[in-house]
Amino acid sequence: MSDHEFGGQWTRIKLAILSSYLKFYTTALHKRFTIHYVDAFAGTGKQSIKNKNKDQLELEEYAQQVMKGSASLAMDCEPPFHKYHFNDRNPLHCETLATLANERGRLVNITQLDANEFIEEFCRTLTWRDRAVIFLDPYSVQLNWSTLEVISKTKKSDIWLLFPISTLLRMMPNSGHEQLWVPRINRFLGTDEWINACYQQEEHITNDLFENFGDNFVQGTGYRRIDHKGVGQFITSRLKEIFPLVEEPVLLTNKGSPLFLFYFCASNDSDNARRLASKVVKQIKSKLS
Repeated sequence: MSDHEFGGQWTRIKLAILSSYLKFYTTALHKRFTIHYVDAFAGTGKQSIKNKNKDQLELEEYAQQVMKGSASLAMDCEPPFHKYHFNDRNPLHCETLATLANERGRLVNITQLDANEFIEEFCRTLTWRDRAVIFLDPYSVQLNWSTLEVISKTKKSDIWLLFPISTLLRMMPNSGHEQLWVPRINRFLGTDEWINACYQQEEHITNDLFENFGDNFVQGTGYRRIDHKGVGQFITSRLKEIFPLVEEPVLLTNKGSPLFLFYFCASNDSDNARRLASKVVKQIKSKLS
C-alpha cells in the first residue's frame, strides 16, 4: 500500500526529537526494566512528505522524501524496546505495521481500538517491572483529557504529545466560538475553564452570540480569544496539573503558522528521574528544534 503522505519540515523535527529520546531511553533502561513503546495513532510506519507536484519529481528525489514513521523509528532503535504496542483504526495500516514488525523480528501487539480505550487498557497492564514511552500523535482532537490522567497515574510512563493547536484554534475563533464545539473542547481539555482563560471581554461590543451560552459570559457583551501563545500557556498549565514534569513545548509551524505543540511529559514522581529526563529533553530540543 502507499505510504502515509502528509507533513513537512515540522514532521522531520518531530521525528528527529522522538528518535533521539528513544535511543537515550532504551540505553538507560533496557537492563533495569521491561520497557514498552506505545503508539496510539501508529499509521503505517512510513510516510512521505506531502508534495502537490509529486508526479513531476524525479524518482530519486521523491524517494528521498519518504521517511520512516514513528513506529519504524521505534522498532529500529538499538537497544530495542522489549515490547511494542501499536494501535490504528485503519486495518490496512495495521497490516503494514505487522509486515514491518515481522521484517525486524520485533515483539509487537497491534490493535484497532479507539485510541483512548487502547491507552487505558495498556496502562492497566503495567506492573512495577514495567516502564513505557507513549507517543500520542492524534489526527485531530480524538484524545480525551481523561486518557492523559490515566497515563499520569501510572507513575511509569513518559509521553510525547503532539498537541494540535491549529485545530483547537479553529474551534475557538477570534471573535467567539460556536456552541457546537464546546462539549468537544471540554472533553479534549478536561475542563470548561478555557472559556474564561482563553477569551477576554471587549467593552462596547454588542454581540448576542453568547446569549444562551451560560454563566461564563455576560449577555450583550463581546469576547475575543487570546493569541496562540496564550492558549498554549493555558494548555501547558493544564498538563502541569497532572504530570510531575512538563517541558516547554516545541512549536511546530508551517509557513509561520502554528500547527502543533510538541510536549514531553513524565509521570514518574522521582526527583532523580525527572531531573535526568528534563536534562536530556532540553539537550535534544536545543540541537534539533
